[in-house]
Amino acid sequence: MPDVWNGQPLPERRPINRPLAGEIHYRLYDQRTGRLLSFNSTNSLASLVADIATTAREHPDARINAVQYDGPA
Repeated sequence: MPDVWNGQPLPERRPINRPLAGEIHYRLYDQRTGRLLSFNSTNSLASLVADIATTAREHPDARINAVQYDGPA
């Protein structure tokens, strides 16, 4: 099932396992429910960490799971 944001499906992407360098495309999920909580592309690890922190504050009961993808949302 594709990820949905504001009622619109996001493009299908494949998860990747490589070091965080260059352009980082990611989505943040609640590990327990599978619900998409945030997504972005950045070349800054600090931005990714800030998004995780913000998402954790906005969803205090969620278990944040960050997944890196092969392309932008």
